[in-house]
Amino acid sequence: MRGYSIRYVARKTGIAPIRISHWERGIRKPSYDNLVILAVLYGVMVDELLYDLRMETVKKIHGTQNKPYGEYYKEIKERPP
Repeated sequence: MRGYSIRYVARKTGIAPIRISHWERGIRKPSYDNLVILAVLYGVMVDELLYDLRMETVKKIHGTQNKPYGEYYKEIKERPP
């Protein structure tokens, strides 16, 4: 993400570089607290880090880029409470 080096992320977040390396390689998973710190650094929401959501993936699953949630969202929105 954003081309940051492991050293840069470690310096900015205070997280050990070896931990970041383990996360990138899938050896370990970050704690919730560390996910929040990373989300702030990268300027994204935590769910984007957890699920690696990108517009193309959402478009493939739910609809078009202009209507990323497709008809499913429309159905839910129009349902009475």
